[in-house]
Amino acid sequence: MAETTLEYLKRRLDSEISSETLMPLPSDFYSTLSTYSQKLKRSAGSGSSEVSVRLIASQAKMIESMVRQLLKLRAKKAMRQNALLQLLPEERYVCSAEQKFQRRFETMVEAVSSGQPSFIEFAHASESQRSITVRFVKRINELVGLDMKHYGPFDADDVASIPAASADILIAGGDAVEVYTRDDV
Repeated sequence: MAETTLEYLKRRLDSEISSETLMPLPSDFYSTLSTYSQKLKRSAGSGSSEVSVRLIASQAKMIESMVRQLLKLRAKKAMRQNALLQLLPEERYVCSAEQKFQRRFETMVEAVSSGQPSFIEFAHASESQRSITVRFVKRINELVGLDMKHYGPFDADDVASIPAASADILIAGGDAVEVYTRDDV
């Protein structure tokens, strides 16, 4: 009997869990799983029975859970063992954000503890200048950013890049939602 996609994924996850080092994965591992998931979701379309739809949803949740576990475990191992080059390119893509965070974190601690106020000023200025792209949920009158520039007015469903501090307030208040571009993910 042929191994199902779920069985294949489970076997790969179990193998990774039982090994101290990174286990090799085929170069098309994630794209194969993604293509399978796409076909699975399409098969839940019109004409499917309620039981079939529930089974497909259950299988999709299992795939998501196992991929989440596998990716977290592999990223953790690679970072701990300094073995990023053993990861698949798409896994390295995910890890690059963690590496950037770690570098910034350590640099900030070092700047504070060794007395480098210029880095603190740089970090403050960088964050103050950061923008976030948002989609407005409702009409918002003109607002003034921390940069003292005027933004808006905005209608519902307008998309704009505004200072992060202003965006955070609008998002927290339910007036806007963050829009992620491919560069952001």
